Amino acid sequence: MLNPLRTNHKDSILIASKKEQHEAIESLIQQGSMKNGYYLLLMIATAIVTPGLLMNNVAVIIGGMILAPLMIPLLSISLSLVSGSLHGLLRSLRILAISIILTLSLSAILTLALSQYDVITWIPEQITPGVYIFIAFCSGLAGAFAWVKKNLSSSAAGVAIAVSLLPPLCASGIGMALGQFVLVRNSLVIFGANLVGICMAGFIVFWMLGFLNSGRTEEKEIEKTEQA
Repeated sequence: MLNPLRTNHKDSILIASKKEQHEAIESLIQQGSMKNGYYLLLMIATAIVTPGLLMNNVAVIIGGMILAPLMIPLLSISLSLVSGSLHGLLRSLRILAISIILTLSLSAILTLALSQYDVITWIPEQITPGVYIFIAFCSGLAGAFAWVKKNLSSSAAGVAIAVSLLPPLCASGIGMALGQFVLVRNSLVIFGANLVGICMAGFIVFWMLGFLNSGRTEEKEIEKTEQA
């Protein structure tokens, strides 16, 4: 007879089964590929967030933040650092670099096309990076757990809203287009703080959930995705 007081480790949020690990790795690798529309979704989100920032329309900004897939390369970086996959790390860094360039370029182009708007109040003049790192760290914890534990996936939208990844990049592109270099600097500081916080949180979560020996699985999924 089963003891009803005994904890089912398979259902524990702090333990990931081999199946959960494999599904999380597969999802991160596949969703970060061009074939699955990662860059298309990023550009659409940028096209929503940039006008939202120019108009200071919070509802529009939030809509774009929900669509933005920027959490994928950051969590992939954390995963690769835990698993020890150099190929995975380089791939994730490449995706992140391309994402940053695309976002900055598109937001700058949109700003020039919508040049009647020239004031951004969303980015504060005085930046305290520690606050943004803390918020991003907490959001990264939730995001990483939700990625592995599918029963928590409903929190993904809340994570996307809580951590500001895309708006600072769009604001940087706006600042470049308008020659507002203080805006560019402050926006990049916020983005950098968010990046650090999420990567730290992702590393801790993947380490806790036992992804240390998942390097071979990650390599296989990358090869499968690149050959598809």
